[in-house]
Amino acid sequence: MPDLKNPGADRFHAMYQQYAALVYSIAYSYMHNREDAEDMTEEAFVRLFEHGTDFSGEVQARAWLVTVTRNLCLNELKRHSRTCRSDELPEQLQAADSPQRSAELRAVMAAVMRLPEEYRLPLLLFAVEGYSVRETAEILRLNESTVRTRVARAREIIRAETGVDGT
Repeated sequence: MPDLKNPGADRFHAMYQQYAALVYSIAYSYMHNREDAEDMTEEAFVRLFEHGTDFSGEVQARAWLVTVTRNLCLNELKRHSRTCRSDELPEQLQAADSPQRSAELRAVMAAVMRLPEEYRLPLLLFAVEGYSVRETAEILRLNESTVRTRVARAREIIRAETGVDGT
């Protein structure tokens, strides 16, 4: 039921529903474990609530959330030295249909987490979250050709490290 006294609450809820998975994926790519990624996701939406939901468009809202999430994670990592827990996969990757597929997913995810940020973030937005090259470029404020190049290089690195094709 719409909140007639606070229409911003409805917009905030809609934005949370739309972007929570994206924000979590980005946070997980930096934090490397579920608990910290959940904390960073929560904090990003607290910042959104404090900032307000008045964006000129969907691309601006996504870009704002991506930037805030990235900055929150980098600040947290500066505060605390973290170790990568590549044995933990995001929930959407845990439902492998075979032990071999599960091992491949673990290897690929670990390789993704080791990618430099300049390759990891475009790959996550494009290949995992399903954004187009154009949308990924707008979110990251890059040229489309740069996004295509970085995604291709990320895939090459992952293929070389894991031997798994089709990333």
